[in-house]
Amino acid sequence: MRRLVVAATGLGVLATGAVGCSARPAPDAAGSGSRSAARAAATAPVPRSMGLRDAPNARDLGGYRTADGHEVRHGVVYRADALNHLTPAEQRTLTEDGVTEDLDFRSPAEVATARDALPTGVHRTALPVYDPKADLSRTMATLLAGGPAAQQRALGAGKAVQMMDAYYAWLVSDPAAGKAFGAAARAIADGRTPVLYHCTQGKDRTGWMSAVLLTAAGVPRTTVDQDYLASNHYLQAANDRQVAQLQAAGKLKDPALLEPVLGVRESYLDAAFNEVKAKYGSFDGYLGKGLGLDRATERKLRQRLIAA
Repeated sequence: MRRLVVAATGLGVLATGAVGCSARPAPDAAGSGSRSAARAAATAPVPRSMGLRDAPNARDLGGYRTADGHEVRHGVVYRADALNHLTPAEQRTLTEDGVTEDLDFRSPAEVATARDALPTGVHRTALPVYDPKADLSRTMATLLAGGPAAQQRALGAGKAVQMMDAYYAWLVSDPAAGKAFGAAARAIADGRTPVLYHCTQGKDRTGWMSAVLLTAAGVPRTTVDQDYLASNHYLQAANDRQVAQLQAAGKLKDPALLEPVLGVRESYLDAAFNEVKAKYGSFDGYLGKGLGLDRATERKLRQRLIAA
């Protein structure tokens, strides 16, 4: 396996689907995200990037310590953002890392406009996680076209954070989303070669899947948060360029309105875990009832993830 390096460049345009997730209407939720924002800024992610300039959030999930002293295996599971811009050299990186399975959480519309650029030997499986009635990418494109006043009405006064909190709860409660995440977990448990899963930015659907895997492996919540919040680091440079382009084009006046959507916050992951407890009683209940994993598959998954 190659030595991993840090990289943080390259991302698509928000108006064409860079957000890459969907959301239900937000409930009346609290949460300014100030604690999460401060923690994200202080978090120094472990260098485990795959070094893909055109997929800066692509990284190895391995290397984290479990509560009982074991370690998540390197080179078994990779998480990523969109792979549609991979160069031939970057495609060779997937080959060199032994990746043979690409699990794609994006919606059909996202895939249609940005198909994965994969090397020969990597099989893509569509496991779409999206709400056809409320796609966030389309919502944001409409708001950008509507101008600063429309953006302020929809996203100001904490509404963007509330929308994202609601989306993460939906990731847990929606049966179709659970079916897709369960299929991904089974593919990883049954895999004999490295598996990569991704969405568009690699932070929301991919972020929750990563949290599920690390929690199932016995990694403490503080470490799960560290991996989750690292997306802010890996995507920062590209997000800054994207915001600057939108401002230059006259489509955005207040960049702070987009920050909750372009980044991740601890409150989002809290919303997902809170929904796990509310709907399923426990994380084990979520694995069994929400993802449809039987005990044998759960054991295989842990064995696949954890180094002996």
